[in-house]
Amino acid sequence: MRGLKHRLPETRRGLLVAAFVAVALVLGGGGTPSAIAEIVVQLAFAGAIILWIWWARDSGAGVRRVPRLLIALAGLIIVLPILQLIPLPPSLWQSLPGRDLVADALAQVDEAQSWRALSVAPFATLAALLAMLTAVGTMLAVSTLDRKDQRFLIALIAALALAGAALGVIQMASGPGAFRLYEISHDYWLTAFYANRNAAVDFLLIGMMALTVWLTSVARRRPLVRSDIGIFAILQVFLLLAVVLTGSRAGIALLPLALLMQFAILRVAGVARELSNGIAAVGGLVALVAAGALAFAGNARIGAVLARFDASGDTRFDLWQDTLTAIGDFWPVGSGLGSFSRAFLPSERFAVIDERFPNRAHNDYLEFLLEAGLFGAAILLAAATLLSILARKAWQTSPERRPTTVFALGILMVIGLHSLVDYPLRTMALACLAGVAAGLLGGLAREEPDGRAMDGKQ
Repeated sequence: MRGLKHRLPETRRGLLVAAFVAVALVLGGGGTPSAIAEIVVQLAFAGAIILWIWWARDSGAGVRRVPRLLIALAGLIIVLPILQLIPLPPSLWQSLPGRDLVADALAQVDEAQSWRALSVAPFATLAALLAMLTAVGTMLAVSTLDRKDQRFLIALIAALALAGAALGVIQMASGPGAFRLYEISHDYWLTAFYANRNAAVDFLLIGMMALTVWLTSVARRRPLVRSDIGIFAILQVFLLLAVVLTGSRAGIALLPLALLMQFAILRVAGVARELSNGIAAVGGLVALVAAGALAFAGNARIGAVLARFDASGDTRFDLWQDTLTAIGDFWPVGSGLGSFSRAFLPSERFAVIDERFPNRAHNDYLEFLLEAGLFGAAILLAAATLLSILARKAWQTSPERRPTTVFALGILMVIGLHSLVDYPLRTMALACLAGVAAGLLGGLAREEPDGRAMDGKQ
């Protein structure tokens, strides 16, 4: 009883982190057009912080320290928007690249000599900072969780992905606008808890990997039986079909990567051979689904999915070209986080202007370079380096926890690769999932083989 009582405060924190992640995954998928939903997530984050601090003060139990590398990563992420919001004297901000139009506009209202932030859209930068705090806070909190709480969190992600896929089936069966959480949405596609099918597909792919980690946790407790493998195969195919029905080209293209990461999770857990028949069955079902899609290409829904792979009319290439021009205009200081539209529009060529408003660059790396400049490039390089170090340490320090390490790397790979053609990290739910991945790597990197923290108390 004494040992259980000593562990209770940390279990509370684990449930608190899981509860917040659930709120973020369900309500954080609307993006900037859905400000109310994002505010709800941010309020939930503030409430979670208050409870975290209250329980830490109220209990005598220790809390695992946050790894220093994660603290450094958090500092790099947070310091950027803060610096971009500091008011600068007129002589300084007017000398920065890309500020000519801002200065001319302010001169029309006799405000050219006012102090201004580095960001050309400071309110958008402030909103970006508040959104980033939730992801960074999630990362730091997850890194302090023990093994039991980590397993619970991963199982919760898998369960929510299945719930999202089930909601998506209802959406598809009910017609446009039905059972959508957001007014602006991809109505004719499966979007689950999200407004954007591309965000939904990333969530489903991550859910597939989380489901595999759940299976390995079952195998760790007892030998797997046929019913375990059967349930896993059914749920796997259900999520796979949901991925296809999102109609996301990049998401469907990332499906082989998710399947490969799933196999890697099973392999490092030592159950791949035991599941060889199940894996073969799932592979056969995947092949059957692919063959069926080709055979029934005339079907309206399947045909629409296949038709999306015709990239001849894709405007992303024009967006990227004009974004590169805008990057040059604001280089090396950037335009400020969240300011893409304001910074991009003066660089958009007349020949490619149409009725659609370019709200994003559809390449998060280019958009980040436009908004953050040279400092942003340094942050990207530093973040990749720190995460690589954490992944290596996690792999070496916790061999028996390698399925979780592979899962965390899978999250980062799905989001990182999709960022080449979209903007997953601009969705609060996926940003928090990236925080979960980084936090898992940080927590695993500092464990001893028996699961105890190397520099803190359990």
